[in-house]
Order: sequence, then structure tokens, then C-alpha cells
Amino acid sequence: MEYRTDEQIIARGRQIAPLTDADLPPLITLVIGVREYCRLMESLMPEIGCEIDVTKMSRNMDGDA
Repeated sequence: MEYRTDEQIIARGRQIAPLTDADLPPLITLVIGVREYCRLMESLMPEIGCEIDVTKMSRNMDGDA
């Protein structure tokens, strides 16, 4: 299910956690912001064209395995 409408966001949010009416506007804003952020990040990343071998990646920012 894609959460495109406020009603879809609210329905899914209420499945996950008890939400009050006051919780809903910030939740909707958050979901829309995350969706927009992901769309922008996706537009900045080049096409990889193949699968990434995550076994060769480091586990932390320092490059330690």
C-alpha cells in the first residue's frame, strides 16, 4: 500500500500506534517530508545498473569490518 493520501497515512499510523487527533497533522507532514526527501535523493543518485555486494562494505563510518 502506498501512503499517498492523508487518509491512507492516518489509517496506517493507527495500525502501528495509538494516535490522538493532535498527532495526525505532524505525522502527515513527516510522511510527506520523508517521501519528498527520498524522491530528491533518488534523483541525485546515478543508476547503478547492477546489484551492490554489501558483503564488501564496511560496517561503520571508519571503514572497520
